[in-house]
Amino acid sequence: MPFAPEPQWGGLGGMREGASMRKAAISTGALGLILLVGAALLSWWITPSYIARMPGSYDKTRTYDATIRTLFNPAALASGNLAGAIKTGLPATITETVKVQQTSGNTALVQDTRKIMVSGTMVGETVSPYALDRQTLAATSSHPSDWSVIPAQGLTVSWPLGAKQQNYTGWVYQTSTTTTLKYVKEVQQGGINTYEYQATVPPTPIKNPQLLASLPKSLPVSLLPRLSAAGLISPSAMASLAKAFPGLASVPLGYTYQSANTYYVAPATGLVVNVSNNETEIGGIALPTGRIIPLLPVLAYTYHATPASLSAAVNDANSGSSTITTWGVTVPITAAAVGFVLAVLSAFLWMRGGSRGRPTGTTHPERHPAPAGGIH
Repeated sequence: MPFAPEPQWGGLGGMREGASMRKAAISTGALGLILLVGAALLSWWITPSYIARMPGSYDKTRTYDATIRTLFNPAALASGNLAGAIKTGLPATITETVKVQQTSGNTALVQDTRKIMVSGTMVGETVSPYALDRQTLAATSSHPSDWSVIPAQGLTVSWPLGAKQQNYTGWVYQTSTTTTLKYVKEVQQGGINTYEYQATVPPTPIKNPQLLASLPKSLPVSLLPRLSAAGLISPSAMASLAKAFPGLASVPLGYTYQSANTYYVAPATGLVVNVSNNETEIGGIALPTGRIIPLLPVLAYTYHATPASLSAAVNDANSGSSTITTWGVTVPITAAAVGFVLAVLSAFLWMRGGSRGRPTGTTHPERHPAPAGGIH
């Protein structure tokens, strides 16, 4: 009887080669998948959540050149020395230090310290602690209960990472109110592209206790005629004061703050690289109705970043932008590209490995005739 045809295999070597290719395909595919998943996580989760935010080690000091148009001397005014009560045209230096003191998840306890120095003498200082969202940089009420912070609203020390061409809400620490930070245009500062924002604060009562602590609470009535003679109080205002405070030895003082400020912000990092600010604090007589009759500027000054501070801010902005771009764009794209190539290679190796060791055809064994006379 004829023999059944037997499959012709590629041989033991072909079977081993196919198995090796399939193992390589699995390893290559797994690595490609890891790179693809890693690229997605790095771009959409790790970078936005852990890289593109205020670091826990943040500690920066900016320095500004200032010109004080008027500076009030309370002691001189109290003694009746009107000529010495106001100083004008003083060069000054302003420093602002922003330091992260603690973090809790995505919230940071940030201290903003501002000092005004004239000829080596400090004429003003405020220390403001805020709880900030580490990504949006906006003040937040979501913070540990043992943090003692100012209940601010909006932006306080910086713009958010990835600042947009839109208006923001800013905090005015002098008055404990908010103002609109209006986007204006793109402009070059220190050799980099920045967004220009402007903020205008109308005369608003000062509520910051640190500012009020160094200012007199009242004014002797005996000084009012001299202030009127100097043109600081109008006759109609003098008449109103006589009716509002009959027989008093002193009248209460109140203070207002107003400003016209411009900020230049590096959009990728939200860092303020320069400013052109014009701020004024005015003292006046506080009427029982809440109205303040302005008398004289307590502190009026303009300021902008020093060349060294501008350069440092630009370097910080470039460094931060480069880090965000590297981990949020460059590395994920590279990892995704390599992962895709490995996935394609894995599929190719798997198909090639599957074809190794398969039957290549059939062979028919040689047939021999039965010998003559044999049994049939």
